[in-house]
Amino acid sequence: MNTKDIMGYGNIGILIIAILAIAVSGLFFGFSYFLMDNVQTALEGANCVIPNNGIVSNCQELFELAAYPFLRMKDILIWASFFFIFILAISLLVLGYQSGFKPIMLGLLVVVEVFITYGSLYISNIYYILVSNPVINSMMTPFTVYNKIMLNFPWFVFIISLFSLTMGVVNWQRTRINSSNSDLNY
Repeated sequence: MNTKDIMGYGNIGILIIAILAIAVSGLFFGFSYFLMDNVQTALEGANCVIPNNGIVSNCQELFELAAYPFLRMKDILIWASFFFIFILAISLLVLGYQSGFKPIMLGLLVVVEVFITYGSLYISNIYYILVSNPVINSMMTPFTVYNKIMLNFPWFVFIISLFSLTMGVVNWQRTRINSSNSDLNY
């Protein structure tokens, strides 16, 4: 077995991990956003006096210097979720292209992507049940792009898989430009 065969099997494993990472990433970013928002709300309600300090005189001034700048960056998590999904979709296309080196890898990719698309139905249904919970719904409200993708996850996976397979077929059928032309009788 040469390195391209091993790389093909590795690509399929990475493909499965990437689809699961897309499904889990938004929940992780949503939980982090929710946690940061609740911590900021709790800190805004705290009020205390700090005696004998030349820099700050109360808790709010301390939080303004130390905690609030970090907690205000929670909006970056929304963009991070969007770019994470975008980067994984691009990587799935590249993996599809790389699977086109061998026809057997392309056939195996077709079978695996059929199962992944079928599995994405279950993932989408699980997400729908999770979003029905009011607490998780409030956590995921700012993540509109992620919510749209997860509620239509089978279609998203199907389209990415279709383009990935197309890239694999294009790679498989591309013309080898550095091959010998002695068999063409020029």
